[in-house]
Amino acid sequence: MEKQRFVDKIALVTGGANGLGRGMVDQLVKEGAQVAVFDIEDGTMEEAFAHNDRVCCLHCDVRDYDQVQKGVQDVIERYGRIDVLMNNAGIIHRQGFLECSKEGWLDVMDTNLNGVFYVGQAVARTMVDLGVEGHIVNTCSNTSRKTVAGVTPYGPSKAGVKMLTQIMALELAKYGIHVNAVAPGTSRTRIAAGTINDPERSAAFLAKMPFGRYGEVREMVSVALFLASEDASFITGETIYEEGGFSLP
Repeated sequence: MEKQRFVDKIALVTGGANGLGRGMVDQLVKEGAQVAVFDIEDGTMEEAFAHNDRVCCLHCDVRDYDQVQKGVQDVIERYGRIDVLMNNAGIIHRQGFLECSKEGWLDVMDTNLNGVFYVGQAVARTMVDLGVEGHIVNTCSNTSRKTVAGVTPYGPSKAGVKMLTQIMALELAKYGIHVNAVAPGTSRTRIAAGTINDPERSAAFLAKMPFGRYGEVREMVSVALFLASEDASFITGETIYEEGGFSLP
């Protein structure tokens, strides 16, 4: 029997059209939530959730400050509040340090760090204004602490998310708002397809994994939703790493 931790809760999931974000949406709905989804892949969103009356799909580019403000206001007008934010939207560019372009750097930073700030701030302001003691879960990465070559903008963007999570947690605790982060390692999502689908790279990667396998979306989602629930009522400012021991010495 499914847990029902989010009955009568309103959740917002960014980057919810596929991968980890879609897994979050599906599980939140199973556990009773009404869910708003921000994404820029309109077709993918509609295909995934068109027949689910507990999901509202909104086109919102988290890199665009004004779109975020409007999107969050649209959710408030529709549902009256936001109880849970899964601040998940993210991208990766596979560029080494010497090859990394200005455009690639800025695109990753704008999405992975600025987007988390824009959405997190907008939602937190509604929580404070409406007296909602909510939960915010930012999606970080094990690259926030483990150096990985060939993805130059990604690690710094996620290290920024980790520190931003701590700042948000410290400043929002007085309002009863919990802020934590989940930091997945390589799991079976589209963002990791470049590694998973390359036999040579995949074999080299798995050789470094203590468990010898990739993570599954359901495993990442379970920790993220734990942090979004009252099960984590005395946890804030933490980043939980789900990487199968990849960063171990």
